[in-house]
Amino acid sequence: MFSVAFLALAAAYIAWFNVVVRIDPVAANSRYEALSASGAARRAAPYGERVLAMRREAGADEESLAPLKSHLARIQIRARKYARGAELMEEALSSRWAQALAIRERAEMEDSLAQADILARELDKAVAIYAEFLELARDESARGVSENAESLEAFFASRIRGATDLFAESLKPTGGGELFVGAPEARLVTASQMSALGAFYAMADEGLYAAAGLLSAAYEIRKEALGADNQATVQIALILGPVYADMGRLNDAERLYLEAFHAQEKVKGSNSPDLSLYIKLLAGIYEKQGRATEAQALYEHMRSLFRDAFGAQRYAANRERDRRSDIDRPVSQYFVLPPEYAPGDLVAAADFSVPVSKSEDIDEMKVRRAADTAADPREANLPARLALLLSLCRSEAGERLTLRSGYRSYKTQKELYSRLGAKGTVTPPGMSEHQLGLAADIDVGGRFMRVSDASYQCFEENAFRFGFILSYPPDNDYLPGVDSFEPWHWRYVGIPTAQLYREAGPHHKPQEFLAALPCYRERAASGIFPEAGAPDVCLGETGIVAAAMTAKEGPQPPGEKGKAAHKLNNASRGAGLN
Repeated sequence: MFSVAFLALAAAYIAWFNVVVRIDPVAANSRYEALSASGAARRAAPYGERVLAMRREAGADEESLAPLKSHLARIQIRARKYARGAELMEEALSSRWAQALAIRERAEMEDSLAQADILARELDKAVAIYAEFLELARDESARGVSENAESLEAFFASRIRGATDLFAESLKPTGGGELFVGAPEARLVTASQMSALGAFYAMADEGLYAAAGLLSAAYEIRKEALGADNQATVQIALILGPVYADMGRLNDAERLYLEAFHAQEKVKGSNSPDLSLYIKLLAGIYEKQGRATEAQALYEHMRSLFRDAFGAQRYAANRERDRRSDIDRPVSQYFVLPPEYAPGDLVAAADFSVPVSKSEDIDEMKVRRAADTAADPREANLPARLALLLSLCRSEAGERLTLRSGYRSYKTQKELYSRLGAKGTVTPPGMSEHQLGLAADIDVGGRFMRVSDASYQCFEENAFRFGFILSYPPDNDYLPGVDSFEPWHWRYVGIPTAQLYREAGPHHKPQEFLAALPCYRERAASGIFPEAGAPDVCLGETGIVAAAMTAKEGPQPPGEKGKAAHKLNNASRGAGLN
């Protein structure tokens, strides 16, 4: 009898409680807060919705409800009601209350909204939010390790990284364009945003799947709207191809590079040496696939283009000058410059019409003149050629390009490194090409050049024509740190050397190439080039060129001359080696 009475009382209490929480806003809110605090999101969500409805019925305006909407949105997201959570968060963010929040608080709300949008399959909305974060991250979006983890820029970069797995799980590595609907113009805007985000994720191994999904969808959208021959479509192929290669999806990389090659062949003509970038990328994939014969045919085609465009004696010019003036000297943690090294021909870059990011009088806005001796020194020099390259790419890309950093002395490098440590984009003293006066860091719109910038594609295609090469390509170990890929850092080596690197050098191994340069020059002058699928004699002959010295040997200490650099780059090599 007691049991029956207890059950009756319990039932009566539950009925009374349910009535109370439906009609009493205070009771409903108390229940909502208790369930929310206990982590019971699924049970809390209905009470939160009830509180919201009762407050509206009581006459509360939408502005005063914004904090509740923001909190309830997070509860709905945790309860896996993603579309409802996103709807509530959008309403909260549109309020004056949200506009008055601190930047980080509002950004955290936007981050929650973007994650809910991904899970609700509203991917274009999430992409727009994270693309805005990417712009706010500025230079932090280019760094593997933050120079200041507490900075606002680092905060935005961390928010983007936090969505890596969500994008990877929501997008396939190929295709995906059909997931983004709307007018063609809107889809193209989304494709540009995905291109930038995909390039950001591609910088880290854990981001490859997110990068592949975003870039593949962007490529499909641009290809459908603009055609495979459009430069914007080709640009994504250049970013996505290496991602596929790193993932082991060689067939997908081959397809992309073939399409890019044929597109550029139509635009630039079948006899243009500008095709060399695409030929080299495609041949590299063939080599990885074990298709040495096809790779070799491509390499020979490229050499015929270079022979027709630049002549048979294109390797010998300025050889003595380059050796004496260190134009072709390797510099890295394996080839260290002494503290007393300083170039004697520094000039203000602005005097040669190079647009600069800082006061034109400071040392950092200076570069070596590095003038050719056999040509007009007013035009055949580093700053004049840099000005031409920047002008070309500014015209092609429609982006504002400026010199961010040129010469830095050993002392300046030491001071910067002591302040920042082993973080960010400053290398230890003696290991920086900036000390040579031959390096140029390039800004696009006031921040470091990114792979997703149209101007980067222009540099990749054309820099060798003006004597510049990319110093720190993906996956290099030239500098201490987790990752020293620097798409903004271009180094002058002179036109003949830059042409030879494109034509015969190992792909994305500029320091190894410079260390073994005499071998490459003399073999090329004799018509002997590396064969596809065979060991590179110039690299193999130098054992020490993998002077990527063993880990236990460690880098050469500052002040000690690099023995490998001396031996490899200043000694003659026999051209008859096989």
